Amino acid sequence: MTIMKYARLGVVSAVVLAFAATFTGTAAAAPLPVVGPGSGFVTTGGLDDLTACSIAAVGYDDAGRLVALTAGHCILRTGLPVTLVGSPAAPVGTTAVGHWGPDYGVIVLDPTKVTPVSSLNGITVTDIGVGSVGQPVCKSGLGSGLTCGSIVDNRGSDLMSDAITVWADSGAPLVAGTTLVGIASHASGTPLVSPTAYASASESVRLLGASGAAGAGFRPIGS
Repeated sequence: MTIMKYARLGVVSAVVLAFAATFTGTAAAAPLPVVGPGSGFVTTGGLDDLTACSIAAVGYDDAGRLVALTAGHCILRTGLPVTLVGSPAAPVGTTAVGHWGPDYGVIVLDPTKVTPVSSLNGITVTDIGVGSVGQPVCKSGLGSGLTCGSIVDNRGSDLMSDAITVWADSGAPLVAGTTLVGIASHASGTPLVSPTAYASASESVRLLGASGAAGAGFRPIGS
């Protein structure tokens, strides 16, 4: 009887261990946070390093790094941890490039911590192109979500659009169809009333390529 009792305890113990292993494996395999056009992010570091912005597109550079385009003024300094809004558990990358005129920036993402996508929240980015006056466009950002309109002016390195923005939309994608034409920079006057200035995506990527910095040779996911 004692032998049978120990045998049964052994079976029970094995079942418990198997269940625990399965549960642990399931927890470890939890889905990675999704990052794509319009994703909101926060940079952290010191008190002067806190900012909330949006991502224009995710892709790869010539060095094979997984990177994201955003606004240059969202990169307060290089090497800051980047955390996705809604997934605050751990940083998913670091700031790398901040450029003004046009206003573009680059985040280097950790491919083991995110699932990169080309479509998110009603916006898809498959390539980079030039915007033209009168072209219908839409943007998606952390601050005001999805807004649409048209390009009302082309100032070379900047496009003006009545697809309006608010704070935290900085870095958001402006798309014509599935072509990224602009990166949200700033409202030309009162947010939600005045047209927004978007950095020309094609000019930003051209200058980024010439710089040889992280993000050089940027090509969107799925392109």
